[in-house]
Amino acid sequence: MNLQILTPKPTQDWGIFLEFWSNQYFYKLEDKYNSRIKQHSYSPEDLNELYIWKNGSPLSKLKQRSFEENILPHIDHINYKKNCIDYSFSEHINKFKKVSAVWNIFLLHLIKPDRYPIYDQHIHRAFAFITGSEDFRLVDEKIHSTRKLNFYSNLYFPFIEENLKQFDLKKVDEALFALGQFLKTKRYQLMFSNPRDVDMNGPLSSDLVTFNRLKTSICNYYF
Repeated sequence: MNLQILTPKPTQDWGIFLEFWSNQYFYKLEDKYNSRIKQHSYSPEDLNELYIWKNGSPLSKLKQRSFEENILPHIDHINYKKNCIDYSFSEHINKFKKVSAVWNIFLLHLIKPDRYPIYDQHIHRAFAFITGSEDFRLVDEKIHSTRKLNFYSNLYFPFIEENLKQFDLKKVDEALFALGQFLKTKRYQLMFSNPRDVDMNGPLSSDLVTFNRLKTSICNYYF
């Protein structure tokens, strides 16, 4: 028999956190990203394949049209800025106003992958859980684009710059993505509290709020 349980082990060490949670990361089509992200310039096919990677599947007709109308015509600008030293968030957003928040931030990442991290609902959820900035259970794909952009520019990017700049950004993305997916299961609370005391549909328990505020959510789990 091979019976196992998961035991929480809090840590204040970002390196330990990133190592554990990035190892839980799984995302299909990963080669589409890894084989292109370090290139000095992108072809139209490269950009299309990278957005397929971000989407997790071939683009729908609507998304493909958005890509071809709002991103692809600017490929010269994208490749030029990719090789410039400076490229600001505000400059980018003003240039690509018609692009949705998640795709826009992803394009920013494609242009400067070593400076700007990826954004999605799972990363947002993990950040909220770690920092206590908001109720992470309310973070989902329905958040308005303006709020996503404000979150990224005012909270998430400065946080990365202050705390995680020395780490590989892809590893940071993978770790937070994996934690955010885990939190979405809604069963995570059973690992941190007595099951009899947990209301899966109610407000956060005081123990979990404390757990959140102290950043002891930066934890790993051992079998």
